[in-house]
Amino acid sequence: MNAKEVNVYEECDRQIKAMSRQNVESFGRLKLAKWDEVSIIRAVADVYRKSALQARKRYFDIAWEAYILGCRMCGIDGKTAEKMAKKAITMQWVDRILQQTDEITLYRFESETERKAYRLAETLESSRNRNYEIDKAMKYWSQQLNQYAINFTDYAVIQAFQDAGVLQVEWVSERDMRVCNECYAFNGQRFLVTEIPPKPHWGCRCRVIPVLD
Repeated sequence: MNAKEVNVYEECDRQIKAMSRQNVESFGRLKLAKWDEVSIIRAVADVYRKSALQARKRYFDIAWEAYILGCRMCGIDGKTAEKMAKKAITMQWVDRILQQTDEITLYRFESETERKAYRLAETLESSRNRNYEIDKAMKYWSQQLNQYAINFTDYAVIQAFQDAGVLQVEWVSERDMRVCNECYAFNGQRFLVTEIPPKPHWGCRCRVIPVLD
């Protein structure tokens, strides 16, 4: 398997599309909710709570597939990779990541989810254009969900490398017109698997591959 040709974000992208469809539906229903103070708070909180729970399960699926791909890039066969994934990728592992402050977003998933829900409910109580505020909130919520989908892909791949005994990785940047200068400068550099620098920005699709020589 040529590690540079592996698309580790395939499952990530599939789940991002699914979450986007769900957000359109759930935030769309929010536009039809009853608008008294108590109803607003309950309706908004329910949308974010259910979406976060669904995302948690999707992040598990993303991490599972990414971990196996990471193992395969290290030359591990599929059956062994699945056995390793059963031990490494658990819901407890997912929750640990969601509970820690992320290096890119600079917040914890749960606390930011609560903040977004509170902010939207507060805004809707006084807004004259509630549909606009709901659409804007959906956009920011989707950005959070999408970034964590990328994060879980990266975390799982690196976890697989570490479990496979890889010591060094090589940074691979996207070679297109959208790549930023900082990402481009990292391309081809090698790092210890325990000292990989954080992604330079939101939505970064740079990745690392194992150095096996």
